[in-house]
Amino acid sequence: MRKRVLKSIIQIIPIFIIGGILSVISLYSNNQFIKQLSDYSFLMVPPLLGGSIAKEISGSVGFIPGMILGYLSGTIGLGMFGGIFVGILLGYFINGLKKIETSIEMSSIMYIVIIPILSTLFVGLGLHYIFQEPMKHILDGLAQYLNSLDDKNNIFLNFVLGGLIGVDLGGPINKVAYVYATNTLEYGRGDAMGAIAVAISTPPLALGISQFVLKNRFSKTEREAGLISILLGILGITEGALLFLTRDIAVLPTTVIGAAIGAAAATVLKVESMVPHGGMIILPLIDNKIGFLSALFIGVASTIFMLYFLKKGEKNG
Repeated sequence: MRKRVLKSIIQIIPIFIIGGILSVISLYSNNQFIKQLSDYSFLMVPPLLGGSIAKEISGSVGFIPGMILGYLSGTIGLGMFGGIFVGILLGYFINGLKKIETSIEMSSIMYIVIIPILSTLFVGLGLHYIFQEPMKHILDGLAQYLNSLDDKNNIFLNFVLGGLIGVDLGGPINKVAYVYATNTLEYGRGDAMGAIAVAISTPPLALGISQFVLKNRFSKTEREAGLISILLGILGITEGALLFLTRDIAVLPTTVIGAAIGAAAATVLKVESMVPHGGMIILPLIDNKIGFLSALFIGVASTIFMLYFLKKGEKNG
């Protein structure tokens, strides 16, 4: 199953690159249409993940239901991890339906009508009633916690925000921290966004660079994704680290703590940003460039240091 998920993630990497580059172009050109194209690109991530993973597990019959429910997972706040979860759940649910014996005459109706409808309906109802409300409570509670923190202690606040960025790498928890930081821009504050700008880049840059520094700790597939991860880190796309997290959960503590350390370092070094984006690509728009690069180096180095101890070697080279 893991290989199927990894294959699906690799297939949609161009979406992140397209969305990231268009987002940067919109920042420098102030073109709202290009910004919309970027937003639409990222909106396609959960549906395509859901459809692709369901297809990998259950065949072509799973693609359309996976797209529909992947889109649903995005609208209820589950993000790309919702797409992954939906794809896996739907794929195995469809495989169960395929075991129902039918006549040859009914087989086409079964695959074109009955299986797509039943799988979309039952998995969709489960997604709506089991996950939507709990997820909403979790995200609302997280947002309330951030609002309750004393913003006079900016180092701790931004440390927490940075850690949240590294938790699910572009997922719903990541977005809570990002939205909090962008909201502070309305009050003329750039400290939170400066910290977030560093935290966003830290996981993909660290994991990409690790493919060259810690070669024996990663598989061939991961090493091949190293340069792409670095590119996405430069563009400010945290999802560049997703491939490595999906393959080995031991990566998670390093992305959380590394992003938190990078964000705290940015606060200490008084890095501020009034741009709702991250990554080295926005360096020309940041006043304290040396501070930004120093904080990013601290975050990346901390992550690689932790990877050295937590990431086990790969037998398959």
